[in-house]
Amino acid sequence: MQDGSGNSFNCCEDEDRLNLAKRMFMLSRVSWRTIRQAPSSGMGAEQIPRYRIKRAIPPSVTEDVTFFYSLHYVGKKRFIGYRVGQIFHILWVDHSFEVYSH
Repeated sequence: MQDGSGNSFNCCEDEDRLNLAKRMFMLSRVSWRTIRQAPSSGMGAEQIPRYRIKRAIPPSVTEDVTFFYSLHYVGKKRFIGYRVGQIFHILWVDHSFEVYSH
């Protein structure tokens, strides 16, 4: 979760890190179907096309990943990543709303 641009777990305040960990734990207890059906402003996820990402995408993310998911962790702050099977790979913690075009 470190991309050198300030969109990482290390750049968050302690309270934000705690809220992110709590949200990740809570989401790990529900199905992807539940997350997809929930409103994106709550527990749900917003689908972000690859072209809307404004940060460098790590080379480990192959071109077949055509969209990412953005999920709220506290207020309007988000974390963004992609899903492969049942695994969600977090790439950015977007506490300053700079990772993608909103």
